Amino acid sequence: MIAHQLNLTEKQVNSFDRFLIDGTQKALSALDDMFGLDIQCSDSCFEITPALSSESLKHLGDEPLYTVSSAMVGDMQGRIFILMRASDFKHLSKAMKPTLDLLFCAENDADQAPGKGHPENNDGLKTVDDTFHEQMMDTLSEMANVFIGLYARAIHGISKLNTHYSVPYAVKDPSQEILRHFLWAPEASEQLHMVIQNEFFVLDKPIKLWCLFSPTRRSLRNILDRIESNTEYH
Repeated sequence: MIAHQLNLTEKQVNSFDRFLIDGTQKALSALDDMFGLDIQCSDSCFEITPALSSESLKHLGDEPLYTVSSAMVGDMQGRIFILMRASDFKHLSKAMKPTLDLLFCAENDADQAPGKGHPENNDGLKTVDDTFHEQMMDTLSEMANVFIGLYARAIHGISKLNTHYSVPYAVKDPSQEILRHFLWAPEASEQLHMVIQNEFFVLDKPIKLWCLFSPTRRSLRNILDRIESNTEYH
């Protein structure tokens, strides 16, 4: 679904289709190859739309979110958000635990003094669950960095625009305040967003992950103009 008010040409629509296919295939392959996830199948959809009219973002519901944000600079300006519902984050944690245990067990064992067990809350130290949650937050930031980088390259592929972005940082957003503040800001009232919803099945259950590209209106117009002038388009 692409906002009708943009009056996109067939070339632009086909370019965004290519952007979705190229970026999503590479992103899901990265989850398999880099993070040890066995993705059984996947689906994705793409919109250019006002956020409050987005069909995909309605699927977020009102549960807590894990939000990763980054600023875009260079040829395209604006913000990028990677969004995951708490229930999906919990399932991803279950799927990732064997891999993270292998990656971090040596480091954890080296940190443990002989004869000591795992730290507990009543000692004023982190529990095993706290440590694993921190590892998952770091992993989510790394995943977001991969997704943002691959989609930024996919944008370059259709528009030849070079986009740079700040280091993504993951936080838990219990009341969706971070996202709500951004979407309801006065300056964002007429902004169009590129919304990508990815759904992939791991351990026989679906996990949804949203990529919200929010270029400035000028940047979005620049993308559309560059697509039209791109003579390498096939």
